[in-house]
Amino acid sequence: MSSLTSNHLLTTKEIHSYTGNGFVVPKFRLDNSDLEKLQNATLELMQTYPHIPTEGLVSPHIFSAGSNRPDIHSKFLEICKLTPLLDIVDQLIGPDIIVWGSRIFTKAPQTGRATPWHQDGEYWPIPPLATATVWIAIDESNENNGCLKILTGSNRAKMLLPHQSLSGKGAALDKEIKSEFIESKHVVSVPLEPGQMVIFDVFTAHGASPNLSNQRRAGFAIRYLPGTSIFDRNMKVGSGQDDVQTDLGQRALFLVRGEDKTRKNDFTIGHDGMTVEVI
Repeated sequence: MSSLTSNHLLTTKEIHSYTGNGFVVPKFRLDNSDLEKLQNATLELMQTYPHIPTEGLVSPHIFSAGSNRPDIHSKFLEICKLTPLLDIVDQLIGPDIIVWGSRIFTKAPQTGRATPWHQDGEYWPIPPLATATVWIAIDESNENNGCLKILTGSNRAKMLLPHQSLSGKGAALDKEIKSEFIESKHVVSVPLEPGQMVIFDVFTAHGASPNLSNQRRAGFAIRYLPGTSIFDRNMKVGSGQDDVQTDLGQRALFLVRGEDKTRKNDFTIGHDGMTVEVI
């Protein structure tokens, strides 16, 4: 963990919020320079890949061979590697940190789809299941434009709740947690200003309403894996949706702090020519 400064670190109370409630909104936020970098990179990404739905802008931190704009992807990777972010993630999952994914989540004005209730672990090939997701607001995220909603305490049992298929129903994902497991009294909304972030656990159930406002809602999610877990490329999980799915078996991993304690994660796949992530 960085010893340069400590005012960005989580307090004991904030760490308890993460472990007990499944999420935390840290006091740290992107400074104006990094926020502007993220906002500009997002705009350039959308302009460079206009044929890809914004909900399908998967892993923009990974340069693909078909791209002529490596500078865009490097900007996203720089955000993923920000020292304050890694220091905070270090507090939550330990000192060995692997970036295994990221994604731009955009709900366009009036047309942004609902995100059904789900746990991310339902989709990911990671044993033992462990990841901290840092979701950074690119735009203001509020009740009107579909801010994140979280089922508090849903992470405590460290279990995946029963999901059911949503295929063909027009939602942003193809599975949802069965409704009887979502108690409204435990649901909280997480509004964020641009540059603010929410960090949540792999078992934390979350979703979002559709965007019926005239204001776009965009965020950048970074997936951090502890070096004590394996990104299992042979494990069959994931979404069946063509517009958001990439080949997880060929995903490029980045060791950004510490070491791979498992000695089983492959950091060569997906880096030679970057031909596997088509954005």
